[in-house]
Amino acid sequence: MKILVSLCVFVPLLALATAEEEAVLESILRDRSHIEETLRLNKIAFIRQHGIRVRIHALLVDRYVQTFKEKMSFFSDPELVFKEIVEDPDKFYIFKSILAKTNVSKFDLPNRDAYRDFFGINPVSSFKQLSAQCSYIGGCLLEKIERAITHELPSLLSSINSGKNPTLSSCEATGCGEKPKNRYRRN
Repeated sequence: MKILVSLCVFVPLLALATAEEEAVLESILRDRSHIEETLRLNKIAFIRQHGIRVRIHALLVDRYVQTFKEKMSFFSDPELVFKEIVEDPDKFYIFKSILAKTNVSKFDLPNRDAYRDFFGINPVSSFKQLSAQCSYIGGCLLEKIERAITHELPSLLSSINSGKNPTLSSCEATGCGEKPKNRYRRN
């Protein structure tokens, strides 16, 4: 009899413990999915910021190369001409011309000394102008970067925020509304 009484007390406690465990597990899974979503959003935002920096760097290098080609003459010393451009970029309006472009903030511009170091390592003769990077089939590289920054990455962010899965078609992942089966659970 004593065993029966203790079983009657223990069984409801066991049910209560599993209900609490399920609630805790559910809370943990909800927190995990929230963390994963936040990580995805942060990664996309970081990629977009990096794309903006790459775009500005490409524009600045292009402007340096363009200015170099404009100032070069047949009798000019290329090293002296480029040294003058790198030493005083304000004289040639390099950074101001980039600020005149759309979607460029003065806070996005890198330090002028960084380009002195950059061109000390990478000679200007190793770069082509951005207009020379365009092809009929592939398009222009700068346009691809701008399209990714202004359209593709923001649409990816909005699709994640709205709860859609941007990489899978509607029925590809789960078979049109069916819940995916857990392979590791006994039925």
